Amino acid sequence: PSDGGDPLTIEAGNAVTFHKGFKCKWKITKRMKKHYGIFASDEDEDADEPPAITCDECSEGCVEESYFIKEDESDICPQCYAKDKIKYALAEHQKNGEAVIEKKPPKKKQKKG
Repeated sequence: PSDGGDPLTIEAGNAVTFHKGFKCKWKITKRMKKHYGIFASDEDEDADEPPAITCDECSEGCVEESYFIKEDESDICPQCYAKDKIKYALAEHQKNGEAVIEKKPPKKKQKKG
């Protein structure tokens, strides 16, 4: 930790609470599933802000647009997605943490004659 404290190890089955404003860097030694909730108090001014999403490949913020991989619950930024679209072919396109519904263009009518 940057404050000089001892590193904290989080293991399978642990539950942790991160308070608003908490910042850290992760050293992930093996794949893991992250289950989290965001709780806002009534007086929380930031309650309407979307959740923070960072790319699990490059650690860049990507809340505005990301690709969610359900299998391992990872988030990928558009830049990392573009580098390997085949690897991330099953990823769900998201904006602000919500699935993007891709609209197909209307079919053109064939003229008879």
